[in-house]
Amino acid sequence: MRYTAVTQIPSIAIKQGTIPEGAQITIAIPTYKRALLLRETLESCLTQQTNFPFAIMVVDNNPERECETEQLLREYEAIPHLFYYKNTENVGMTGNWNKLFELAQTNFVVMLHDDDMIEEDYIQKVASVIKFYQENINAIYVTSRIFSDKANLPQRKQVNNINYISLNPFDFQFYNMICITGACFKRKVIIDIDGFNHFYYPSADYEMHVRLSYIGKIIKIQTYPLSLYRVSENESMNSDTILRMSEKDKIITNDIIKSYPTLYKKLFYIYQKNRELLHFIGAKEVFKVNFPEINQKIRELKSKITFFDKLIFLGWRVFIKLHFMLKPKTTIKL
Repeated sequence: MRYTAVTQIPSIAIKQGTIPEGAQITIAIPTYKRALLLRETLESCLTQQTNFPFAIMVVDNNPERECETEQLLREYEAIPHLFYYKNTENVGMTGNWNKLFELAQTNFVVMLHDDDMIEEDYIQKVASVIKFYQENINAIYVTSRIFSDKANLPQRKQVNNINYISLNPFDFQFYNMICITGACFKRKVIIDIDGFNHFYYPSADYEMHVRLSYIGKIIKIQTYPLSLYRVSENESMNSDTILRMSEKDKIITNDIIKSYPTLYKKLFYIYQKNRELLHFIGAKEVFKVNFPEINQKIRELKSKITFFDKLIFLGWRVFIKLHFMLKPKTTIKL
């Protein structure tokens, strides 16, 4: 459901907070029946080590009253900068993502899934980037650490500066290099382009990144992780979702290269075929699944990929690595 449509469906303010004076950022958490993990997500927001003010907002896509999530949020009643809304009907995943931008009251919105977390210096680092740009920035993407058990996460080495690269449509043709966990968006820009598009589900975030890259002023912080992506049981582990993501990704990348030279596109389709194979193999390894449909796709792709294709793909991988290595990097001293 697009932004314009979802604004027609009311949301109830279960807990109305207060925006701290000078706050530019709202950490916005879309949730649906995941109270146990949501607690960890909230705690990562509440333990931020920063001198920048910010707000926290939970938007619950479960219309049911007195659910576990509502009971959990009562424990945080005393937190003045915490907001909690309930949608009056389930608006779907992308609809709820768009709700974040309707209900937030700050200039920037950080998207944080209800099973993920942010590092304790997230706000300090991202707010510093916003200040550096004097708010003239449309999206700030961060690097994520993948985890299943937070207790096993190694300590990060603290830094006194951060490096980032600017992104454009050409960068996104190869794959979705962005983890939406901890992505910070300028609220007005997302509203102006009518938010996330459900047609591209489950790659709606990828398509949004590409649309924003055409507008410009989007960056990715390199090497220093600021968010934590949890590998847990969710929609990404469903075989239909894995298959559909592959198809939607191809639609997105093909649209980027549609005006490129014919030879380039022929070589790119060879890359795309090999990349698709890696997508399915990677999904099995990351999510620890063994779906017959995915195994069949892997067999089909392997039978179509020739030795020549593998050599072309190797060339692409070298080119992509060099492309990102040679992209100009900017350093912000903290």
